[in-house]
Amino acid sequence: MPDLWTAPAGTPVDLRVLPLLPIPPDAHVEQLIWHGVPAGAPGPLRLIEADRSASGRVVTLRLLHGAGIVADLRVRHGAPRSSAPHRLLRTALGPGAACTRTFTVTADLTTDHVPDAEPVLSTPALVAAMEDTAADVLRPHFAPATASLGTWIGVRHTGPAHTGQQFLVTAVIADVRGRRYLFDVHATLDGRPIGDGQVAQTLISH
Repeated sequence: MPDLWTAPAGTPVDLRVLPLLPIPPDAHVEQLIWHGVPAGAPGPLRLIEADRSASGRVVTLRLLHGAGIVADLRVRHGAPRSSAPHRLLRTALGPGAACTRTFTVTADLTTDHVPDAEPVLSTPALVAAMEDTAADVLRPHFAPATASLGTWIGVRHTGPAHTGQQFLVTAVIADVRGRRYLFDVHATLDGRPIGDGQVAQTLISH
């Protein structure tokens, strides 16, 4: 198995290093959110059912190490959703298509609810920048009467950005399922990470 800490992106990983998860044969994993193994968390790995949709067709499984959350898996009953082609883009886009944008932290994008604290970029503003950058991957390729909507977010806000500072946001297509495009997103300020995660955009006709 390659060294996880030095292997380049895209290197195959032996899945046997991951715990076996009891996914039913009539279901599929629709989303995986990896939180990481909590440092020093005692106890064995265990899996619990954390949530269930009103329809009963979507269940969220939570992988725990002791009391710490390692990962959440959204499992949907039935076969994966169709990846049938559509005509909402003039040019087909697949994994790897990317966009990077520069944003400036202005007063309207900051928090102002903490007394005596210097305002910093708010989490909603960071998420909005990530979603808009993801949409910018798609926009140049829209067919007439096409638009996109943000339909899912899973983002960590890990560092501050102060008024007047500029930060970069990069969005890269990670997966395509029909009209739904999943993006890996990350934000940096002077090379320092301030946020990362995933967002989804879904194409619509209007």
